[in-house]
Amino acid sequence: MVHFSQAVTAILLATGVIAHPGGNTNKDVLRRQAHLDHPNRRTVASCKRDLVESGWVREQHIRREARLHELRVAAGFAKPHELVRRDPAEAEANFGQAAACTLDPEQTEGPYWVSGELIRQDLLTGEKGAITHLDVNIIDTSGCKPVTNAYVELWGCNSTGVYTGVKARGNGDGSASAIVTNALRGIQPTGANGTATFITVIPGHYVGRANHLHTIVHHGAKLLPNNTISGGTISHVGQFYVDQTMLGQVEATTPYNTNKQVQTKNAQDQLFNMAKQGGDDATLKISLIGKTIADGLYATIDVGVNPSAKRTPQPVNFWTEKGGIPVPNSPWTGYPDGCRYCGFGKNKRNAEAEAEAEPVVEDAE
Repeated sequence: MVHFSQAVTAILLATGVIAHPGGNTNKDVLRRQAHLDHPNRRTVASCKRDLVESGWVREQHIRREARLHELRVAAGFAKPHELVRRDPAEAEANFGQAAACTLDPEQTEGPYWVSGELIRQDLLTGEKGAITHLDVNIIDTSGCKPVTNAYVELWGCNSTGVYTGVKARGNGDGSASAIVTNALRGIQPTGANGTATFITVIPGHYVGRANHLHTIVHHGAKLLPNNTISGGTISHVGQFYVDQTMLGQVEATTPYNTNKQVQTKNAQDQLFNMAKQGGDDATLKISLIGKTIADGLYATIDVGVNPSAKRTPQPVNFWTEKGGIPVPNSPWTGYPDGCRYCGFGKNKRNAEAEAEAEPVVEDAE
């Protein structure tokens, strides 16, 4: 797998593929390759036996079935007594093989990460779209146990491909209207089972990238009185994707079908293709709550992390009550025209050099 991965990396670097409007993924590809090549790297699948024997897989399977049923009852599509359970042994046998069962991609935070977000489950803040109840399950791949008391940060663009909390030429129409809201951004703690729960929407598309959500996993952070977190370390920077067939159905609904930006499909997105290497799968497992997408969705994904690893993503803005404000000396400042991570000319060479020099800290088992 390593030899094939390195060959693909060389092709991607040669083509200078697009990361976001106006930039490319050279730095992201190099960082992902370094992670794939690390000798101590483990995935969720490598913990299958431990997670099955501890009962975690069975408990998660039962909990997810109950959660989906609860959502269906609340929406009027099922009665409380109508829960039909699948044999947990089948879930145990298939764990680590089906889509959305492993994730460890280590990808870019992108140019639109806004730090200082609020601890909250419902991220909608008035945004419309395919409402999604998302469970993100964090697993320590160095000890093969769920990660408790971590903070999972989640953000994505809205149904028409615009990120909130930022103003940039490549962000939708480039206007400042989105900078005053933090819709579709937030943080949730993991519970005793390692799960953080959100309510968001399936992200729309924008030029150069397939539809995706961003995530960061924080450890040892302090909860502040203003309902944000500070300090600690970051073990994981990743992106979640959506099956192309499901995306086709979502994109046909309102307001997604009003988006005039050119759509990039999964197969055309080089970061999506890199994320599938090394036994990983960054695709959400999604179920309909009712009969149609408009009735809501339930999604899950398992994220493998090494809590001892230390990543250093860089935010472009910091969230305040007045909206997003610039972070001094952010490498994303001026995106996509003149930032250090933009990926053109001198900036392209700088991005590649920084990625090659960037330490990938993974403690041995």
